[in-house]
Amino acid sequence: MALVGHPTYDAPASEALLPTPESLADATTAFLKWRPQCHLQASHGWMNDPCAVSYDPEERVYRVFFQWNPQSPFWDHICWGGAESANLLDWTVSSAPVLSPETSYDGKGIFTGCAVSPSSGKQITIFYTSVSRLPIHYSLPYHLGMETLSTATSTDGGRTWARLKKNPILGPNHLADLNITGWRDPFVTKWASMDNILGRKEARLYGLISGGIRDTAPTCFLYDIDPTDITSWNYIGPLIKVERNYRPSRWSGDSGLNWEVANVLAFDQYDFLLISAEGGAERNGKSTRGSIWIAGSLQGTTPVTMKYDFGGIFDHGDYYASNTFRDESLDNAIVAWGWIAEEALSDELIVRQNWSGSISLPRVISVAAVKSVVGALRSPIDQLTNFKAVKSEDGYELITLGVDVHPRYISSFRQRAKHNTVIAAVTFLRPGVVDCGVSSTSWELETEIAVSSSTAHVGVVALHSPDYSQQTRLVFSPENETFTIDRSRSGNGKELHAHVAPHTLFTTRTSDGAEKIEKLKLHVFCDRSVIEVFLNGRTAISARVYPDEASCRISLFAENLTDGHVHFSETKVWHGITGKATIE
Repeated sequence: MALVGHPTYDAPASEALLPTPESLADATTAFLKWRPQCHLQASHGWMNDPCAVSYDPEERVYRVFFQWNPQSPFWDHICWGGAESANLLDWTVSSAPVLSPETSYDGKGIFTGCAVSPSSGKQITIFYTSVSRLPIHYSLPYHLGMETLSTATSTDGGRTWARLKKNPILGPNHLADLNITGWRDPFVTKWASMDNILGRKEARLYGLISGGIRDTAPTCFLYDIDPTDITSWNYIGPLIKVERNYRPSRWSGDSGLNWEVANVLAFDQYDFLLISAEGGAERNGKSTRGSIWIAGSLQGTTPVTMKYDFGGIFDHGDYYASNTFRDESLDNAIVAWGWIAEEALSDELIVRQNWSGSISLPRVISVAAVKSVVGALRSPIDQLTNFKAVKSEDGYELITLGVDVHPRYISSFRQRAKHNTVIAAVTFLRPGVVDCGVSSTSWELETEIAVSSSTAHVGVVALHSPDYSQQTRLVFSPENETFTIDRSRSGNGKELHAHVAPHTLFTTRTSDGAEKIEKLKLHVFCDRSVIEVFLNGRTAISARVYPDEASCRISLFAENLTDGHVHFSETKVWHGITGKATIE
């Protein structure tokens, strides 16, 4: 085994091409400069979507497979790499692809897939998208059969795989009359609501395959899986049809033109879809993609469909391609991993560092409720389209999708941290900055901030240089109900535009009739070039930043205070930490 963190080199063609000690040192420096220390990554090369994520209760390990091109730090020759961890911080990562393109039906790529739950010990069954023709893009003509559904099994925890002899088990020819834009990224799940509406007394498995219908709607295609033969998928129909680029307000996500990696999030009272949407509204001349969610209700039986009820944005930044599983070690909670891309770095710098992309921190997804709500900072309650508002005697109960970092990861991170710096509570009566006295590029910060609706800007200055010439600002603006990761001075990336998330705080009525504004609960993880921010357990934003080595300080700030004051509760920073990753 060898520590991840040093690039590998092919044997030189001649002695004249042998690297010098200086060139090796330069390559290692470039490789490590912005490489996260506490996120899962491939040993080198390009990586994107997490695949077949799971928790194995017998082995007590988490497994994540991922899209990987070990030949280059750019997308191509997509295979699967694999990793496992007991504590979500330290990972054993495969040194070579565990599943590679090598047949007539998947020779152009092993695209995203899922594990069939539950897996037993080292036995795993996966479904994956087998690709036989490129290019594939929603804007291009789609050729039926270029993407098919295949399956494989492993008896050694995913280190080696045996493909089913009858692969591919399904193709999209049954959709020939729909003029589809894509057909990939299988997801398999039990779904109690679906069983109920179909009148089934025993739990069944259902499959989703993501895509869209050209000039009509993005969607995911629903399948009934034969309980006696899970390779037999029977088509039901498009699960949901949402208008192209449907976005009822800034609080909800753009539905785009084509969907990828659609997952069902089935809770006791609510059903959600977690979706990666391509073809969103243009920004800087380019169409965008995003990670969105939809809450819906099932209706009908021939076929059953889902009606859009309300929806939101799962992550407002560089995060994409969520894949989820049920974590038996956490009361069967739904946990998601996603891909955080390298899109803000120039090709030249990507080549120099010889890697691209990271897997996000593991996120626990829940149904979040805010009770006894009488108002928001600015917006009327009925305009918050990412909430379901239920009238109650003392106001409203607001329902939305909740998200925060997995508690096992938090525990592992804090136990490994060499330092826990506590900054005493501080009140800003006028604009100001308080240095936290921390110099680190990998840290966790947690605080609560009391604001008023007239406060202009408050937050954290992260990864700043001593003179603040380089900095990443994490800014909450109550008057605009937005939280922004301002990357205009974040370092060496190209097109480092701001990531802006709508976020509000609610006024609630207490049992004695008093009204109070909730505090901004700010939870931040910074890992060299990756920042992930979580607000009040219901808003998430991720970003890539590329600071110089000297830009490693943290400060609290408040500015443009028109009246009143801003109060930071005790702020805690855990820092001085490095995750352990080994190639095996």
